[in-house]
Amino acid sequence: MDESEQTILGVDEGEQSVNELKSQSAADVENTDNTARLNRVSHELFNKLADYMQTELSGTKDTYAMLEELNGIALDQYSSLTHSTSQIKDSLDELDVKYKLLLPYLEQLNQLDVSVASLEQATLRLDAYTKVLESKFKKLEKR
Repeated sequence: MDESEQTILGVDEGEQSVNELKSQSAADVENTDNTARLNRVSHELFNKLADYMQTELSGTKDTYAMLEELNGIALDQYSSLTHSTSQIKDSLDELDVKYKLLLPYLEQLNQLDVSVASLEQATLRLDAYTKVLESKFKKLEKR
């Protein structure tokens, strides 16, 4: 632009440089504001993300601690059950030994029971025969 054009437009070079600097300054200030805002929002995001992760890890840690406690309780219960089972097995083994010792006597009792039943049958037959003889004797006596 020459001086006449600048004069016609009413702008000289000094004024034009000032206007350019003002617009550039405003853009720089806006850029700085955007960068500061972006930094602040990023910082908040990372803080909230860190809090969230910390909460999740804390919850997971608590869950594992509870599971560990439950496993300890279950281990105690299984140990108690193992002890009880061992005692029951020992008692059953002891009863088995006693049963084997009593087995000959039980067999003798079974044989005695068979003999008593046989004697009972013989007694019933003898009683019936005695009644028949008694009735015959009474008939003979009446004659």
